[in-house]
Order: sequence, then structure tokens, then C-alpha cells
Amino acid sequence: MITIQKQDGKYCVHHKGRQLGFIELYDNPQHTTNCYVKMELSSWETSISEELWRKLKEIAGRPLQVMVDSSNVAITDFLTAGGFVCKRKCYEVDACVADYVGGIVDMDFCYCAVGDQDYESCCQTMYHHYLDTHKAINPWTADYETFCAKLPKTAVYAKTDNSILSIAFIESNEIAYVCSSDEQHFHRFAQSLISSMFTEHDRIIFECDDCDRAAMILKNLFVNQGDTGFCTFVLE
Repeated sequence: MITIQKQDGKYCVHHKGRQLGFIELYDNPQHTTNCYVKMELSSWETSISEELWRKLKEIAGRPLQVMVDSSNVAITDFLTAGGFVCKRKCYEVDACVADYVGGIVDMDFCYCAVGDQDYESCCQTMYHHYLDTHKAINPWTADYETFCAKLPKTAVYAKTDNSILSIAFIESNEIAYVCSSDEQHFHRFAQSLISSMFTEHDRIIFECDDCDRAAMILKNLFVNQGDTGFCTFVLE
């Protein structure tokens, strides 16, 4: 039988009189639908998982969310045994020119910065894209201004008939956020952007979520990045 006692803001977990460690439940003010979880356990016995998470979910009163390295099989099995479902996988890309397999494309695109009218349009488009791609995992619950504060101060975009089709927010050699209303257009846009960035930087870095089609198109332009990533598990 699992027993849980609150201690110094965390929950101390015991099983058959043996202390297994601590679990912390905390909030993310930008994503308040789920309760976030941090684990500090010495055992990942799947036989106790269902009881443990059922009790913690009753304490939280809402879905639980935890992020783990996908290569850690013991923890992913422990979560799955407790009813968690992997809702998202996030990859980290750190690539050089030799890793790039997309080819060189020369597409006209523009730059804009904070204060420009087109920058505001890019922010609005990116905001709605983020809301849509993450709503099934843990919806954004903060306001629009808070979201914009997270964005880099420079955006790259491409227009067709005065309509913005593809966008990337960049900072130095990092591609921070991307979106597009046309996947075929974004594929060429991404190739052109990467080609341009490699004229200024030896490496390009970015993170991409598998719930975001544009981000995964970007990832697939590179090799040698591995298949492991950080998985977001949710117990609803």
C-alpha cells in the first residue's frame, strides 16, 4: 500500500514502510489546465504506479503532466503503467552544414522587428498557431501579451498576394518558433531560411514538437540528430 505525506511543499512517498522519495506538484501560470509533476524517486516499480498516481491525481484535482527523456525506459514504463499517455515529443536540434539535407533554395523573404506592423501580424499568426497545436496537450492559458514577450524580437516571413504564409522567429543562430498556413510553401521557406543562416553561422539550433507540423518539416531537413527527445506524459 502506498502512503503519501506532505513535507516541505513536496509529497513523501512510502511503500510498505519504505521511503521511495518525493514528488512535487506545481503550477505553470502559462498552462494552468494540468498540474505539473517533478519526481525524485529511488524506485520505478510499475506494480505501485497505478495506486500512486491515482492518489496524487486526487490531491491535484486535475490532470497531471510530467516531462521525461524518452530514452529512460524505466521511467516511461512507470508512467505508462500508471495510466499516463505520451502526448508530445520534443526534439532538440544542433546542426552544422554537413547535417543539412534540404538543398539550397533562394526564396524572397523579409525581416521585421518589434514595432513594425508586420511584426505584430507575425505575432498574432504565431499565437493562434501555438494555441491550435498545443490545445490537445496543455492549452495556453495566459494572455496574448505574455505570449508575445516570449518571442524573439526579430521575425522572418514570406508573403504571397500580401498574405503572410510562413513565419520564423529567430535570435542569432536559433530558430525559436515557426508556423505556416501552407506546408509546401513552408518547406521551401525553411530551406531558404536555413541556407541564409548558414552563411552567417556555423551551427543552427532549435527545438521542435511532434504536434507541430511546421516544426517537424524543419527537423526533417537535417540528419544525425537522433530519435530520442523529451516526452510530455499526461494523466487525464
